[in-house]
Amino acid sequence: MEIVLIRHGQPKWVDGDQYDLNPGLTDLGKIQAEKSASFFSENSFNELWVSPLKRAQETMQPFKTKGVAKEIITFEWLEEALDDEEKELFGKSGGDIEKFFQQRNSMSFEQWYESTHGEYMKGFSSNIFSNLDKNLNSIGIRKVKNEFDSLFELDTKKIQRLLIISHAGTMSTLLSYFLDIDLFPWTWRKYLPRHAGHTTLKSTEISSGHFFRLKEFNNVSFLNSEEEKTY
Repeated sequence: MEIVLIRHGQPKWVDGDQYDLNPGLTDLGKIQAEKSASFFSENSFNELWVSPLKRAQETMQPFKTKGVAKEIITFEWLEEALDDEEKELFGKSGGDIEKFFQQRNSMSFEQWYESTHGEYMKGFSSNIFSNLDKNLNSIGIRKVKNEFDSLFELDTKKIQRLLIISHAGTMSTLLSYFLDIDLFPWTWRKYLPRHAGHTTLKSTEISSGHFFRLKEFNNVSFLNSEEEKTY
């Protein structure tokens, strides 16, 4: 079984001189989404799961137009992390936004863990984990934890390929879930998925079940220039 994770295309975070908490895509972001979808053929996936936020929905549109997945489902729990401090940035200038994130990103791990964002990320990841369990179970994928690693029971008669379009923070949590990597409030900073890039997980069967391996990370071979390859 394969699971492909795709980050949305480049978002238009600043409109004029104001920060938008739920932006759509830039013109380049729309090009990235089109080219990302062009990599796959019609009915390549059994299901496509997508975040409800504008940048993810706009990224999904060319996949929908091309019929890449047999079924498309929007899940609220695939939204990107957004704590109270970030909500207060709405409508502020670009300079204020840059100063805020420079200060946050320079914090130590200890400060990060104990911050408002750190506390928020604990609940954010827990919510994704619980919803993943429920929705994966419904399509024949059940996670079984043992003393060595996370194993999965897979019913490949129900589903063979799943595509998920979401966000950098959400993707880090998904990778943690499938690859059994410890997740702390700052861990998602270690992953740097490109806009519209493809990250592929592939299952391998062993005597006691299946486990997932990282087959490919950040594939943007469908983009034509370095200028199109953004973060």
